[in-house]
Amino acid sequence: MRPSVILLAATLSLVTGLAHAAECRLKPKEVVTRFINEFYVQKQVRAAFETWVEPGYIQHNPLAATGRDAAIAFLEPFFRTHPDATYSIKRIIADGNLVVVHSQATFTAGDRGLAVVDILRVEHCKIAEHWDVAQPVPEKSANDNGMF
Repeated sequence: MRPSVILLAATLSLVTGLAHAAECRLKPKEVVTRFINEFYVQKQVRAAFETWVEPGYIQHNPLAATGRDAAIAFLEPFFRTHPDATYSIKRIIADGNLVVVHSQATFTAGDRGLAVVDILRVEHCKIAEHWDVAQPVPEKSANDNGMF
C-alpha cells in the first residue's frame, strides 16, 4: 500500500474517532432521548438505528431477532403498514447506563393502545441492549390511578 493512502486512511480514522468521542459526551439518557425522538416520534427507523444503536445490538424480546439490521428489517415495514401508529412518551428514567422509557403506543385511531416500558443499555453513546414489556390499556380499571 502506498504511504499516502495509509496516511489518508489513518487521518480519516482519527477524524471519525474524534467526532464520535465528542458525541460521546452525551449521558445515556440523552442518547436514548435522541434515539426515541427519531425512532418513535419522527418514525425515522433506519436513521435512528444506524445513528444510535450498535450493530451487535442484543434483543431480549422473544418475538424479535437480535441485531441492529434485524430490528430495522422488522420495524421499517411495521411503520409503513401502520401509518397511524403513535408513541406518546410519558417519562424517561436513567440509572447509570440503563435507561427506561415509559410510553403509550397506539396503532389505529381510537385505539386505547398499550402501556410500554423499554429498557435500554447504553455503552459508548450507542444502545447495546433492549428489553421491553407491554400491557394493553383496558377499557375499565379497578382503580382510578391510570397507567401513565
